[in-house]
Order: sequence, then structure tokens, then C-alpha cells
Amino acid sequence: MSTVHFTLAQIEAFACVCETGNISFASQKLQKSRTTVSELIDSLEINLGYSLFDRSKRPIKLTTEGQQLYTKARLFLHEANLFDQLAMQMPTRLKQTLTICYDCFIPLLFMEQLIDYFEQRHIKLNLLNVERCQAERMLLEEVVDIGIYPAANRIISADFKWYAIGMIELGIYAHKDFFINSKSPLSLSTLASFNQLIPLIEVPNHLKKIIQISDAVQHITNIELLKEQLNQKRGWSFLPTHLFEQPYKEVRRLTTELGDKGVMLCMVVIWKPTANEELTQIIRDIVNCVML
Repeated sequence: MSTVHFTLAQIEAFACVCETGNISFASQKLQKSRTTVSELIDSLEINLGYSLFDRSKRPIKLTTEGQQLYTKARLFLHEANLFDQLAMQMPTRLKQTLTICYDCFIPLLFMEQLIDYFEQRHIKLNLLNVERCQAERMLLEEVVDIGIYPAANRIISADFKWYAIGMIELGIYAHKDFFINSKSPLSLSTLASFNQLIPLIEVPNHLKKIIQISDAVQHITNIELLKEQLNQKRGWSFLPTHLFEQPYKEVRRLTTELGDKGVMLCMVVIWKPTANEELTQIIRDIVNCVML
């Protein structure tokens, strides 16, 4: 790289003297001493090898070289100002992409509303469909920013903060003829004697106590594939009702001794306590504006 024969301070002093026509006025505008401004101009002329001002005249006048350089100096200072603004905004610009983890318990409509909400604010979302256990590890490693999951129903770990965003309902689903030989409403003992399909691999203990009834379980994390297994009479499942807003083939919600309303689960946003103010504000936006 070739040698640069000036500094930003020298160019700033040169342009200011050009515009004020006086070193004293320039020093006041730049909030520097008259000596400092004079030395900046002198050192710039020495570095360039020619004079920029004719000091024999009052007020001082630009030399021919000085006149040619002034226009370039003003453009340079404008570009330097733009560079400074860009550099100062860079941390904010880097956060224009946000990574959120969620699982099948979170309604698709909610996620679509979340995308629309942040698109209006020019924030692009990376959305990762992963289980909570994995999401917590990713949050600790700061690979992701936010998790949205069923509440843990446990003493809150110092590793995470959380905030409730709403409730979802769970129901029992199977092929309409899967329990054809069983009395309705279905008892828990009846459910426990048949294969149960579970949409998670790592089921947290608190959630396991709620959704796992049978000892014979089969883990299928792809929801569409799980629905098809239900339709093929290969088991039953305890699933969020929002997954069946549109009926799926011969799969139906079944009446059980748990009642008609099923089980309600609280959904929460989780994040690291060390989140910066920008991320904390984003979480407030989710809580206040995009509730389930």
C-alpha cells in the first residue's frame, strides 16, 4: 500500500480554514487552539511538498494547488463522515438477523405472525425447528438468540430468563376406529395399553409427565409422518390441537376421561440473562405484540 501523506485532522483543518478564511476562526469552529490548527496546516504542506495558502495576503488566500485540493478535501470529509456513521451503526446492523428456536408445540400461525411483525421492522428471522433440550444448549453457546417452548414447570435456572406468551391445548388423536373395541370416554389405562406416538426425541421430564401415558412409545419427529402413522392405525398421540385445525384423513380427536378440554400448556419465551438491551427490547416486542 502506498504512503498516505495526510491525516484526517489535517484535511479537516485545511477545509475549515478555507471556509472561514482565517486560522483563528477555524480554531474556534474546530474547538482547537490556534497553534494546533496552524501546525496541522504547516505539516500538511510539508508532507505534500507545496503551499496551500498564500500567507502574504490578508485574509489568506488559497494557492492554485490549494483551490484544486479543497473540492477533493470536502468530498473526502463527506465520505469520512459516512464511513463513521456506518461504523457506529454496524453493531445494530449485525443484529438485523435474529435466530429463534421452536418446536411443534408452537402454532404455525403464531410463527407466521412473528415473521410478518419483524419483517415490518426490517429484521430477518432464522427459524430453527429443534427440541427444547437442544435449544437450551444452543442458547448457552450463543448460537441462537431466543427459544419459544412449553414452560418447564421447574425452578428457573440461572442460565435462562423466561416470559409466558400464552397457552395451547393438547388433545388425544388417533384413527377414528383405532379404539373401536374400547368404551368411550377412553380411560388412561386403555391409552396406556396401546402404542403412543411422541413428536419429540428428548422429552423433558416435566413434559413427559404430561404427555406420556403409555410405556410403549414410538418417537416420530416429523409431524406429517406422525399424522400418517395415526391414519394407518399404528398408534395414538397426545398433540397440540392447532395441528389439526384442518382435519387429517381419518384421524380424529377422541374423548377421554381427561375431559373435553384436554390439557392446557403454557408457552414461554426463553433467553440468556446476559442478552444486550437490543435483544431484550425484541423480546418485549414479542411478549407485548405477538401473543399466542
